[in-house]
Amino acid sequence: MKKIFPFIIVFTIFTATSCENLLLDYEAIKAPSPKDYESKFATLLDSLRYALDLPALAAAIVTDTGIVEARAVGCRRYGGEANVTNTDRFHLGSCGKSFTSVLIGVLVDEGMLEWNTTLPEIFPEYANMMRAEYKNVTVKDILSHSAGFVRDADNNFNKTNTRERRIEALEWALQQPPAQQRGKFLYSNLGFTIAGAVAEKLTNRNYEELLMERVIKQLGITTAGFGAMGIEGKEDQPLQHTPSHAHLTAIADAGLDPVYNPAGGLHMSVGDWGKYIQWTLTIEAGGHQTLLRDETAKMITAPAVDQGGGWSYSLGWGVGDASWAEGKSLNHSGSNGFNYSTALLASKKHYGIIVMTNQGAVGAEWPLDKVFWRVLDYYQKGR
Repeated sequence: MKKIFPFIIVFTIFTATSCENLLLDYEAIKAPSPKDYESKFATLLDSLRYALDLPALAAAIVTDTGIVEARAVGCRRYGGEANVTNTDRFHLGSCGKSFTSVLIGVLVDEGMLEWNTTLPEIFPEYANMMRAEYKNVTVKDILSHSAGFVRDADNNFNKTNTRERRIEALEWALQQPPAQQRGKFLYSNLGFTIAGAVAEKLTNRNYEELLMERVIKQLGITTAGFGAMGIEGKEDQPLQHTPSHAHLTAIADAGLDPVYNPAGGLHMSVGDWGKYIQWTLTIEAGGHQTLLRDETAKMITAPAVDQGGGWSYSLGWGVGDASWAEGKSLNHSGSNGFNYSTALLASKKHYGIIVMTNQGAVGAEWPLDKVFWRVLDYYQKGR
């Protein structure tokens, strides 16, 4: 496999619905054969979907001036009819982390905090109980995975209200020994959960409402939401699938605990994700955008902490030089265990490719590798 970046960054905490009685006779289930579409790109994607034995596949080619093409093909339910539409929603997993950083950037521009604002300044009520190692941790540290927090929370939430449960996660985190020295990279979903709590504390609003109002709607995105994509018991959106769909049926509500939404609970259509990618590429190109001040926007994609091997992490993106991108590349992947998404952006060349499927990955496997390279070839050669 060609190397694009050193490792895949995914969000893998998930709370599966009970899998009892979900065993299927796999021999009786087959994915529909690929078909020809009016769009050459859609035809290409459907052949890839069939070859990789995926329920559905969505992808887009995006530049800093617009979306070249965005298509979704396949089945909402593996073995069902080919009923996926271009407006169907797919889960972003950890690819949603940079959205949280953008929300914090909005609050920075509104004067509510700065990138170097510390945890005791935001949560003075916890200043006396937090470990000394966290008293100098900044918002930028949290968003760049360099605050020292463990990867995931290891506590049972007692509250029923999601905002209160994020505070429970914060209280727990502040009393745990650091898993890494501050300023050193350690991927942390817990950190982004705390970032959501930061936004809620400063505004007295729910993170989900804030993101929709201050970021999502401002970018013209209309299909975004959190959790499962459709209505329980219906096949109105792509159902979520385990990595081995051969043995388990699609699980309609196999999502994350909402407390983790700032770290990886967002979903939307491939075209709407493309709007966000276009906005990001506009930042990289130094173009005009109105969501954030230019200096604030540039922080989102600027290297913030070294990952090793020539790669860095910004505030929601892996950053490094890649031969395929002929220079700076932004990348991220995400999964809640039942979906997979990946984005790769070539900053110097002003384009990016995003891919999504409603089936999870196994371990650190990157299931969309072949899709990316084939779509890249299609974009470069037009065939």
